[in-house]
Amino acid sequence: MNLRTPLLLASVLAVFAGGYTLADDDDHEGKDRYRRPKGLGMPADAPQIWKDECGSCHMLYLPGLLPPAAWQLQMDTLAEHYGSNASLETAEYQEILDFLLRNSTRNRLPVESRGRPGEPPRVTETRWFEDKHDEVSTEKFQRESVGGPANCVACHRDAERGDFDDDRVKIPR
Repeated sequence: MNLRTPLLLASVLAVFAGGYTLADDDDHEGKDRYRRPKGLGMPADAPQIWKDECGSCHMLYLPGLLPPAAWQLQMDTLAEHYGSNASLETAEYQEILDFLLRNSTRNRLPVESRGRPGEPPRVTETRWFEDKHDEVSTEKFQRESVGGPANCVACHRDAERGDFDDDRVKIPR
């Protein structure tokens, strides 16, 4: 065996190992990083009432972005939903709640809330969100074209379908 064979083998292994590390969004910079939620695609069973009611005021936050207990808190506080009354009829409430709980079970992250007491958790205040956006300045979030950290679709064009790929982010001017 000549000297080039082990070097070639080591190079190939380094490329594959490096590629895996770069593509592994779960832990891309070590153990201190926070794991991403699972199941971020648009569920096939998304009810129209969820799309109409929730999507009429803001982007559709996919169920996988929060754990089930956080969605329960969201739904239990609709009468005071971040300063608005988003109350629903009982049947609508139950259909949306069932959908959110059923489709968020893969997210096993803890419920996190740093808001006011009694306010439900915000996606934008999870450690996962903060970890993924640690290089985005407050000024960029405050741009009129962005509209704040809760407007995912401003920079992630396919956010409502669950595509948050870093390579497709475009922060508007």
